[in-house]
Amino acid sequence: MRLRIGGVPEHFNLPWLLAIEERAFDVLDVELEWIDLPGGTGSIMSALQDRYIDLATPLTEGAVTSIAGGNRSRLVRTWVDSPLLWGVHVAATSTAETVDDLVEQRFAISRFGSGSELMSLVMAQDHGWTLTDDSWVVVGDLDGALAALPAGAAEIFLWSKSMTQPYVDSGVFKRVGVVSTPWPSFAVAVTETLLAAVPGLAEQIIDIGAASAARLAARDDAAILVADRYGLQPLDASAWLEQVRWTPQDSPIDPSMLDSVVEQMVDIGRVEPPVDVSTLLA
Repeated sequence: MRLRIGGVPEHFNLPWLLAIEERAFDVLDVELEWIDLPGGTGSIMSALQDRYIDLATPLTEGAVTSIAGGNRSRLVRTWVDSPLLWGVHVAATSTAETVDDLVEQRFAISRFGSGSELMSLVMAQDHGWTLTDDSWVVVGDLDGALAALPAGAAEIFLWSKSMTQPYVDSGVFKRVGVVSTPWPSFAVAVTETLLAAVPGLAEQIIDIGAASAARLAARDDAAILVADRYGLQPLDASAWLEQVRWTPQDSPIDPSMLDSVVEQMVDIGRVEPPVDVSTLLA
């Protein structure tokens, strides 16, 4: 069976690439193809809805929002248990020095429904800001933000702190704050079609991915490997590895965690209540 799994081309997903390279899925008689989706969780969930991919590793909040809104996919496991640290970025030439300096400025987002939008809404709510339709500039992906902020097309961009570090170091972005998700950062979502066609297969695939993650975390050269593959400095890759916690094999999703995500997404106006979290799960 040939299946496709997609996600952002970031180090969080390196275990999948390593497992594919090692042909770890052959034991299931599955040929798993990795699909890079740099546009973020909004594009990932659209790819699942369109059945362009069969499995994915979206951000937890984006997956919850999309499935609660009718996406024909379900959450099976979490992928990364640790929170995501979102860097709050401005152009290097900006006079802003803290998040408080950014009131009434425009957010660059990859697309609506992606983490860059949802976490911008969370941050704005925490600071008591009122956002309007003019608060958003859709830039597609990280490359779009790298063009938009220096050009003055938008002023603020939230993205993974570790993946944007090279652009802070090179003087394209300035980081004025960090926002942490209060829940596991990435989940594994699977199309209803695959779940119905081969019951239990998604869980077996995820367990192989989780085993690959455990092997990566235990490697003495893990920081060098991550740095080489994603253009990071070894010290930055090492710091990220100390922070990240991939979900162990056979670890079910905590419904109370999903309740907290739903509550936050309702608060920022991206999910309509009521939502029974059991409807989000496989």
